[in-house]
Formats: sequence, C-alpha cells, structure tokens
Amino acid sequence: MTAQELVSILRLVLAVILGGAVGFERQIHGRPAGLRTHILVCLGSALVMILTASFGPEIDPGRAVAGIVTGVGFLGAGVIVKSKEIVRGLTTAACIWFVAALGIAIGQGLYVIALSSTAIGLIVLTLLARFAHVVPNVSYHIVEVEGATGDLDEIEAGCRRELAALGYRVVGLSVRLDKAGDSAALTLRLRTRRSVKGLEPARHLSAIEGIRSIRWD
Repeated sequence: MTAQELVSILRLVLAVILGGAVGFERQIHGRPAGLRTHILVCLGSALVMILTASFGPEIDPGRAVAGIVTGVGFLGAGVIVKSKEIVRGLTTAACIWFVAALGIAIGQGLYVIALSSTAIGLIVLTLLARFAHVVPNVSYHIVEVEGATGDLDEIEAGCRRELAALGYRVVGLSVRLDKAGDSAALTLRLRTRRSVKGLEPARHLSAIEGIRSIRWD
C-alpha cells in the first residue's frame, strides 16, 4: 500500500465519521434520510473527488463538484414532501446537500474546513433548534365544518369572523355538498403565526349557529 493510498483511505474514513455525525442527528429525530444515507452521500462525494485527483491535472475538479451537486439535488428533492401549503423535509434535504459538500472538502484534503463545518452544522441542528420556538413561525391548518345547506353563508361568515379574531387567516376555501342537497361541508385552509392547539379554535367555532360537526387538522 502506497502512502497516497493510505491517505485516500483515511479521507474515506473521515467522510464516514463526519457524514455519520450529521446523519445520526437526523436519525434520532426520525427523519426520512438518516445515518446510512448521510454516510453514503458524504463517502460517495469524497470518493469522486479522490478519483478525480488520481486522473491527473487534465481532469477539472470543478466538473466533478458540479456533477456531485447536481446528483445530490435530485436525492434531496426525494425527501421533500408537500401537502397543500405544508412542506416537510427541507432541513433533511439541506443536510444531504451539506454532507455532500463535506465529502468534497474531505476528498480535496481540506480537513480543518470539513471538521469546522461539521461542528457548525451540528450546532445549527441541535442548539438552534431549542430556540426555534422563540421566533414566530408560520403554520398551516385545515378545518372542516359541516352544517345545513341553507345556513352555509352564515356558517362561512361566522367561521371567518371567529378565526380572524383568533389570529388565523383563511387562505383557501372549498365546499362539498351531499347528494340530497340538505347538508354541506366547508373546508378552510388557514395560516397563522401563533402557537396552535386545535381544541381552542374548535370550541369557538362550535358556538356558531348551524354547525353540526368540526374536524381540525
């Protein structure tokens, strides 16, 4: 085994360790991309950069970096889930992109930058998460109310009035009628910056005349 091969192996091991550190944080929080995914992304990026360097100066490492970033972009998009106005998985997708960059740095031998970046990334994922609740956060919710068809206009007006008083903004509305035509359901999509407990707004809406049932999501 040559000295260069030994250095390459050590770089791959470091990629496993640093990628695993970020992946472990995602794993313990039950995210869709966990320990193995982050290790493999970081390891693969480091391997590509090592192989690129072994081909000699005629191979542009910038092209390898561009290929890695493009490929990881498709992988990160796979963990993002969008349901109406609610988007999940953005942080995990960013972590996948981040460990790919770590692998590139390790493959290039930039150990101090890789170690420092890992430490900063873990601080962002762990310590800053404890203070996230201090910053007002926009959240989206869906409420469905049922009542008689004849009371539909009054029910909608009452819901909008009560929700506005509670700090909710109606960003979408759909109506569903039954075949008999005597019952209807309003589905309101809401946006708010306040801390939400579904029982409180449901109690306010239940006081509106004509509402038979309420479902809060």
